[in-house]
Amino acid sequence: MNAAALPLLAIMLTNDARLISAVTFSAMVPWLVLSLPAGVYIDRWNRSRVMVVANFTRAVVYAGIAFGIATNTLSIWGLFPLLIVIGACEVFFDMSSQAFLPSLVNADQLQRANGLLYAIEVVLNSFVGLPIGAWLFVIASGVPFGVNGASFALAALIVARLSRNLPITTSAANATPTRFKDDFAQGITWLWRHRQLRTLALLLGVTNGALTMSESIFVKFAFEYLGVGPRGYGLLLAFVSAGAMFGGLVGDRIANRLGATGAIIFSYAIFASTDFVRALFPNIAVVVAMSITMALAGTVWNVVTVSYRQRIIPAHLFGRVNSAYRFIGTGSVALGALIGGQLAHHFGLRAPFFVGATVTAFALVLALPTLLRDDFVLVEAPATT
Repeated sequence: MNAAALPLLAIMLTNDARLISAVTFSAMVPWLVLSLPAGVYIDRWNRSRVMVVANFTRAVVYAGIAFGIATNTLSIWGLFPLLIVIGACEVFFDMSSQAFLPSLVNADQLQRANGLLYAIEVVLNSFVGLPIGAWLFVIASGVPFGVNGASFALAALIVARLSRNLPITTSAANATPTRFKDDFAQGITWLWRHRQLRTLALLLGVTNGALTMSESIFVKFAFEYLGVGPRGYGLLLAFVSAGAMFGGLVGDRIANRLGATGAIIFSYAIFASTDFVRALFPNIAVVVAMSITMALAGTVWNVVTVSYRQRIIPAHLFGRVNSAYRFIGTGSVALGALIGGQLAHHFGLRAPFFVGATVTAFALVLALPTLLRDDFVLVEAPATT
C-alpha cells in the first residue's frame, strides 16, 4: 500500500519533480550512510531481535504519518525525516532477514526459497497492496499508512514467534570481542577480493542508481504522459508487478536453464533496454509491457544473486560482507533519485529514462568480459585477517 500511496502523497504535497524525487532519496539515503556499519552490528546482535525492533519502529512511524495526514499537519519537508527513519529500519531489517533465511532452509533450497519468497511478496505487495493502497488513498489519504503501520507490528510479532525455537542468529555469541574498525574493514576486504561478488555489487549499484532516475519521478510521468489518476496509478503498478510475480515463480528455473551467468546477463540486458522503449513510446500499453518485463528481470536477478551470496559468504561474516555489497548496490538509489529529479526538472520527464538506460547499457558492455570469464561458480575468496 505504501508503494502506491507514498508517491500519491508526494504529488499531493508538491508538484516539483525535484521534491517528488527527494521522497525516494529520503527513503533510500540510509542505505548509503548506514549499510556498512549496520553489517558489523548485525553480525554481533541477535538478528531476529533486530528484525523485531525494526518492524515495531516502522509501525510507530507509519502511524505518525497517518496522524499527520489526518490532522493536515504533514508537509513535504516534514515527510522527509520520517522516511529517513523508515529507511534506516529497512536497512537493518532487510540485511538481517537475508542473513536469517539460511537458518530456516537447507543450502540447496535457498534459490527455490528465495524465488517463492519473492513471489509471495509480490502477490501481497502488488496485487493486494498496490490497488488497495491507491484506492484507500483516494477515500482517506491517511488510511493506507495506518494500515501499513499495523502490518509491520504484526510482522514483528510473527518474527518473534518464529525465532523462539531457532538458535541465536549471530556469530558473536561465543566469539572473542573484536574492534569495530577491524570488523568493518574485514567485510569490505572480503567482498573486494571476491571478483564475482565485487562485479555483481558494482553492476547492481550502477543499474539501481541509473534506473531510479526514472522510477523516482514515475508517478509524475504516469500522470502527465499516460493520463492516469490515483486509482489508475495503483492499478498500473499492480499490472507491472505481474512480471515480478512471474519472475519469483520461475526465477530458479530460468537460472537453471540459462545458468547463473546467463540469467545475470539476460536480466541486465533487459534493464538496459526497457527504459529506452518506455521513453521512446510513452503510451500506457508499451509502458506496462516494458515495466512487466523489467520487473520479471529484476526478480530473476534477485533470486540468482541473493541465493549466490547466501551460499558463498561465510555465516559469521554475512552481515559485514552483505552490508558492503548493499552499500555499493543499493546506496546508489538515493543518488539516482536526486539526479533523476534534476534531469526531469531541467530537461523533461523523459530525460531520466534515456540517461538511465544509456548508463546501464554502458555498464553491461564493460562487465561482459568478466561475466563470461567467471561463470559464477562457488569460488571462495582469499582469506583475510
